[in-house]
Amino acid sequence: MMAQEISLTFGPLEELKKIIADHPDRQFKLFLETDSNSEYMLLDYSGKKTIFHSGLNYTIEGVVGDQNEPSGYIECRYVTLNEDEQKVFKSIFKSWVSEAKRPTGLNSSVMVHSEKDNFEFLLINAWEDENTFMVWNNERSNQMNQFGHDGNATPVVKTYRPM
Repeated sequence: MMAQEISLTFGPLEELKKIIADHPDRQFKLFLETDSNSEYMLLDYSGKKTIFHSGLNYTIEGVVGDQNEPSGYIECRYVTLNEDEQKVFKSIFKSWVSEAKRPTGLNSSVMVHSEKDNFEFLLINAWEDENTFMVWNNERSNQMNQFGHDGNATPVVKTYRPM
């Protein structure tokens, strides 16, 4: 059974490896950012009270696709949504339950909601590869591109590879 909460933190590889070693009771996944090849993200999906100081704690609101070990290409899409936008965003996400409506190459997606800010959402999408993500991300029909982040017209999108 999947946890109801997840936490994220960022930092140098050695520091994140130390956190992993110091907490063997946790379920961690380590990622390398694709753009810099030097920035690392650590995801704790144990569902336990966070040990991170980043403040990036989320409640899981929805899951689509196969949630086995994330592989391939990971997209983190941060958006800030008012109440009306939240309804549209959630509706689009829920439509992805049907494989026919899911973007081509999207293996799985998790929609999470910030525990400290009612308007902050994050999609963690696992893609087959970088190419399938790039095609979808640049399509005019990509409905998720209509949502911005923190007053900007576009979302904040970071991509990672599992380590």
